[in-house]
Amino acid sequence: MARPDPTFIEEMQALETAYLAHDDPIMQSGYFGGRERWVAARSPLVVAIHRDGEFLDVGCANGQLAEDVVAWAADRGHMVVPFGVDIGANLVDLAHRRLPEHSANFVAADAWDWDPGRSFDFVYSLLDLAPDDLVCPWLERLAGWVRPGGRLIIGSYRSRSTSGPADVSAALEECGFAVTGTATDGDPPSSNFAWVGV
Repeated sequence: MARPDPTFIEEMQALETAYLAHDDPIMQSGYFGGRERWVAARSPLVVAIHRDGEFLDVGCANGQLAEDVVAWAADRGHMVVPFGVDIGANLVDLAHRRLPEHSANFVAADAWDWDPGRSFDFVYSLLDLAPDDLVCPWLERLAGWVRPGGRLIIGSYRSRSTSGPADVSAALEECGFAVTGTATDGDPPSSNFAWVGV
């Protein structure tokens, strides 16, 4: 399958250094708005979790989001087992320490090459982990890791350099997916989520 050019991969790898420049676990996850705003901006993604199951975070950084998803899903009555993959080995090491009981579930790897060798009930990732010309192959790759009856969940976040999150629903639909649900953190949104059933 096609993969991003080396410059794009290098940019993804450089995020590790930027995240690890901070001691705060939220900043190590790439978010600089503090815990309260993190919860408001990220927690809507658990609306997509409609049953117990295994949750794979593709681009998991230090595992903070995966840890929080477990708690947020529990608040909604669902037991979730966290998994993660990230290109940054030092970030994944933090995930191992953050979630020692699930340490074996977190892997340092380039998700464009990685083969999980299994499927998951929920696969979550960000739209911008693929360059614009490879969005559809990226989404198809992720969907292939979803267990039948599960959901592929895609998110987009507003950053300091953008006016707002991308239209995730439109991106999924342009790639031939039938969107079955959406969630956001407000109007105007700083986070935008959409999911499809598999």
